[in-house]
Amino acid sequence: MPFSVYIDESGDAGIRRVRAESQPGASPYFVLGASVFQAESEILAKEKLAKFRDDIGKRSWQHATDLGHYEKVYFARCLKNLPVRFFSVISNKATLGDYKSTINSDSQKFYNKCAVYLLERICDYLGRQGVSEDEIKVIFEERNHDYDRMIRYVAKVRERPIYSQSKSLSILNPSFITTRRKEEVDLLDIADFVSHAVYQCSNKSKSNYGIPEPRYFTEIVSRFASDARGNVLGVGLKCIHSLEQLELDSDIQALFAHAKAPIPPRRNQGNRRQQP
Repeated sequence: MPFSVYIDESGDAGIRRVRAESQPGASPYFVLGASVFQAESEILAKEKLAKFRDDIGKRSWQHATDLGHYEKVYFARCLKNLPVRFFSVISNKATLGDYKSTINSDSQKFYNKCAVYLLERICDYLGRQGVSEDEIKVIFEERNHDYDRMIRYVAKVRERPIYSQSKSLSILNPSFITTRRKEEVDLLDIADFVSHAVYQCSNKSKSNYGIPEPRYFTEIVSRFASDARGNVLGVGLKCIHSLEQLELDSDIQALFAHAKAPIPPRRNQGNRRQQP
């Protein structure tokens, strides 16, 4: 298959009890990140990963949170020149409103909804590049989640799309969605870093003195999917349901609003090796 999509998350999907100043709980924001490869770019990415691990002297790390600040910056710079495309969705749980009640605060349903949003963005982008049905395989990091339930939900949305954006899923075969542990597939580390980079733009905690860190995102934003004018917002980066609803700091909101990435050439149907 020409395209492999690796997906990981930052934050947690719990929505019943969300962390606030006065109470412990799940993270206020939830982020899913994806990296999209073709066979040639997978080889290059594995080489970059191996070199990065050698350079920092850590071969066993599996999460971006295991890295120090400058290790993350260095990793971002290793990734920014790869022929790949990144995607992410970010949700502010404080804005879930009636939806939270409708799903009875079910974190599985919330995760699945976010996953569909992400897959819609990816499939819409690849479809516009001329990718056809059954050319995409999707690998989620395996976690404590009912993935069979998620895949059934994706299939339901694909077969009976209510919203126009869901029609993009027509090029995705749900049977090509699988899960793997990080120790089995090292390229999940890149999807993990994509989600981490976006999550850190929203993350406020005692440990960071309530100061978000956009550096990692700014280092890799050039690899995010964009529209014909180079705009990342709404293409490679989806805010649920709007940028304003995320209630981010003003500088982060401006960063997302004006994020740009190089415009890719349209895929040549006669040259299946061309990167999207």
